[in-house]
Amino acid sequence: MTLTRWFRTRSDGSKHTPPCGGRSVRRRRRGSWIIGGTVLACVAGATAQEEPVTRVSVEVAGEQEESQSAEPVTEALDVDRVLRQIIPPHRIDEYGEPDVRDGDKPDPAYYERLLNRIAHVRRPVQVRLTIEEVLERVLRHNFALDVARYNPAIEATRLVEAEALFDASLYSNISKLIQDRPSGSQLSATDFDRFSWETGVRKLLPGGMRVNTSYSLERQSTSLAFQQLNPQYFSQLNLGFQQPLLRGFGIDYNRSAIVVASHGQRIADHQYREQVRDVVRQVEATFWRLVQARGEVVISARLLEKFESIYDFLEKRKDFDVNKIQLEDTKANLETTRAEFLRILSAVRNAEDALIALMNDPELNLGNEIEIIPDGIPVYPRIVVDRIGELQTALESRTEIKSAQLAVMNAAIGIGQARNELLPRLDLTFNYAVDGLGKSADRSFDEVTKHDFTEYSIGVEFEIPIGNRAAKARHQRARLTLAQAEAELKRRTEQIITEVNVAVRNLETNWAVILPRLESVEAGVRQVEAIDARAERKDYAQLNAELGAHNGLAAGRRQLLQALVDYYLSVIDLERAKGTLLEYNNIVLVPVENEGP
Repeated sequence: MTLTRWFRTRSDGSKHTPPCGGRSVRRRRRGSWIIGGTVLACVAGATAQEEPVTRVSVEVAGEQEESQSAEPVTEALDVDRVLRQIIPPHRIDEYGEPDVRDGDKPDPAYYERLLNRIAHVRRPVQVRLTIEEVLERVLRHNFALDVARYNPAIEATRLVEAEALFDASLYSNISKLIQDRPSGSQLSATDFDRFSWETGVRKLLPGGMRVNTSYSLERQSTSLAFQQLNPQYFSQLNLGFQQPLLRGFGIDYNRSAIVVASHGQRIADHQYREQVRDVVRQVEATFWRLVQARGEVVISARLLEKFESIYDFLEKRKDFDVNKIQLEDTKANLETTRAEFLRILSAVRNAEDALIALMNDPELNLGNEIEIIPDGIPVYPRIVVDRIGELQTALESRTEIKSAQLAVMNAAIGIGQARNELLPRLDLTFNYAVDGLGKSADRSFDEVTKHDFTEYSIGVEFEIPIGNRAAKARHQRARLTLAQAEAELKRRTEQIITEVNVAVRNLETNWAVILPRLESVEAGVRQVEAIDARAERKDYAQLNAELGAHNGLAAGRRQLLQALVDYYLSVIDLERAKGTLLEYNNIVLVPVENEGP
């Protein structure tokens, strides 16, 4: 099993990139694994769409299929408006000095200090990556996926092993017997020399019959005086079969191991898809948490520079109108902000290392100082969903349900096997042989071809364990296993329904809080501007109010950034809950024959 990425292309061969937040769906072709769709993260400089993507369920000829329609909304976000509040470190030059009102003269010294502080996030080696590029590296190099991709191939060998039960077997036996014993009769030889050889083919048929055909040759010599042919050669061509009439009878019973192994292979495929899906979700979360952490670096650096500027001003006036209590209170707030800035820097480092560890790219060594610059912003258009349609998609697409259904089928097959094994063994046996005798091997074989001497036997074999406790225990275990599998299927179904309901609710809630967060931040900006504009003198009360306003503004910006990332991840979580996350990210699983290390 391998992973590939698929992109739609234009007629000129160039990659088709839908607008930020755009999405296209390509249905899976019958008999193939190709599943296509596109969703590309918003990159720097992109603008938000004016219309949301609406996914509804449309009933056509008694069936429902996923479709898309556009529905205008007034809550569309302006990317530029958002970026002015949550500028990522690598784009701060594009927006200039933050928190400078129109018409005001920028402070070059403040701006330079801010850039120097933000530069703490830099590392010697810088790698700019989009979410697509990160996912591609993960799918190529991730160790966990590399381990998991062998499981379907391993299960495929179990299927071959079950099918091989019906392969014909070639066998051969050779034996030599030399005997020298006393005899009390002249009609009994005292010495005996016998060489025997047998070869044949045996095979198990799907109905349970065991067929055997063989040819044997025996050479015998003795010291008995009455032996006319000495040595004598005896040849025999044998054909026989043993047909179960009760236990072991039937195609369903004898092929049940093949069906179970086939289901096991499909379960392994589903589990591999789940593994890929979970890794993709982990990568998405790590990538956007890195974006969030880097955004918080700028927010915290802004706040820290304001605190340091105000503290320096108060330090210079401590001999005039600032007392020690006021100065130390400001110092405490400053050091708290400085510690928070260091914590955020550590969070950026941790997120970078976590992303590198997920990629396992040989070009990105964890031992090196590498700065991952995520080329993307967590601004996504509103998505209006139909909860019932999403539930239907989840119940049809989630591999956990498919695996649980296969487990129920295997358990039902197990009951059939156990029920058959409750029966006594009653086998019909038949054997037919053609004999030949001569003074040489050739003469004895010629006698066989003449078909003058034949023998046959027919019989019935019966066997039943007293009490039959082992078979009854297996039958009871099979029934319990089926009940357990059915309960697991119900549990999985309810769990998936809950996950979809929660994902839809989180999607709606996370979108609903974005605009209020943005309005709150912009109100905080206006509050800071108003405090600065109305300040008549720079006393402690005025500066303390300014510090409080900047602290509240930083907290609001963090909450806005958190809301944007949460909404973006809620889209991913909904696709994961539906079981369509791989299709959503254009990830195609392609079976590979004879896959090896």
